Amino acid sequence: MPLSPPPARPDLLRRLGLGRRGRTLGLATLVVVDAAFTISAFDLQRRIALGLGSDPSAPLTGLGGTISVLGMALAVTVVWRDRWPVALTLVGSAASLLAHLGPTLALIGLMTVIRLRPWARTYQLAPLVVLVTAVATWRDIDVEPRSMSFWAIFLGQEGAPHSWWVPVLLTVAAVGGFVGLGLWLRTRADLHTAEDVAASERQMVTTLTDQVSRQTERERLAREIHDGLGHNLSILSVHAGALEAMAEAAGDELVERPEGADAVEWRTAAQLKESAQVVRETAAKSVSELHSLLNILRNPGDADVAAPTKTLRDLRALIDDSVTAGMPLVATVYVEDGEAMDPPVAQAAYRIVQELLTNARKHAATVPVRLTMTGGPAEGELVIGTANHLPPPRWPPTHDGEVRPGTGLVGIRERVEHYGGDMQWGADAEAVFRVSVRLPWTLVDGADRREA
Repeated sequence: MPLSPPPARPDLLRRLGLGRRGRTLGLATLVVVDAAFTISAFDLQRRIALGLGSDPSAPLTGLGGTISVLGMALAVTVVWRDRWPVALTLVGSAASLLAHLGPTLALIGLMTVIRLRPWARTYQLAPLVVLVTAVATWRDIDVEPRSMSFWAIFLGQEGAPHSWWVPVLLTVAAVGGFVGLGLWLRTRADLHTAEDVAASERQMVTTLTDQVSRQTERERLAREIHDGLGHNLSILSVHAGALEAMAEAAGDELVERPEGADAVEWRTAAQLKESAQVVRETAAKSVSELHSLLNILRNPGDADVAAPTKTLRDLRALIDDSVTAGMPLVATVYVEDGEAMDPPVAQAAYRIVQELLTNARKHAATVPVRLTMTGGPAEGELVIGTANHLPPPRWPPTHDGEVRPGTGLVGIRERVEHYGGDMQWGADAEAVFRVSVRLPWTLVDGADRREA
């Protein structure tokens, strides 16, 4: 079963208002500031070498303007740092060594490589970035005039000489800062991934635990039903078989001695034999359906086992069995295009009719029963109804004149509501108990349209 993703949690950067767009804007600003200082210093040194003056506010030369455009373009490439971090590192390193730009873009690329790429790629690029950063830092510290040095301004040493260890310390600080930030981002991402995996596994364990619990309960119910109801049905079948054999023996004895046989006795023996045969066959069918239900309990996901066993096409046999059992039944069934009805709904309709007839036999065995079933795609529904007079001892059934529903009617109502239908029952002033069930007509996808 597919699993839902774990809920999103705000990390530290998002709580600080630094989403991906904010981080991209900040990194691009660092590249622009670095390029502005390095380009200004390079262009000023070039003007002094050409004898064009040392005014810092003078316009950039042609080469200085070209490098400036290059620096702005490289600042834009920060947007694609996650997609091509290795290329970004190499381009930033080349631009710093060849175009006298700062090492910021190369440091950003190395930080992203640490965050997203295997460690082998980091080990390959780290020496290059350290070299580029050291060269750029020494070049900035050693620039003349010192007022154009970024690090001199930052450290407040515009006019003071610097020691050899200053650029080394600055290189270590710059590289260490970006490497540390990359390690923190990678650790944070790994932690989030581990938490997501743990949440998914917890959800999977919970789902599996529920499935095992439900399957254990199904197994327990299957054992109880098999041991209890199966045993009773088997005893009923054995006794019905014995009764049928006794009735057959009695009938044969009457046939062998016709002079002493009474016609009434012979007919009684024949009816007894027929009733015993019906009881035995019904018990055998019940055992077969019991095994099917047990298979459904034990294997709920098996499509072959869980497939509907009884549908609208089996109504004729159900009605014939009821009539054969001696039930005074009048049935009118007109269902259009019943074969195209969704099998679960069709099976529910069959079970509802079966339960209605069972209730009628149980509570009014000698009273005629009227069964109707109509519906089709045009009507959009399937209507099932039964009507029978209540026996005199059951009318009125309660002091307030209402019929109390038993477990049979409650089960039918639950089945009907499960499929989005409605059900009504009650007795009128003439002691006629009526049940009306409406089920929505649902067509199975791609079903063949045939007359039911």
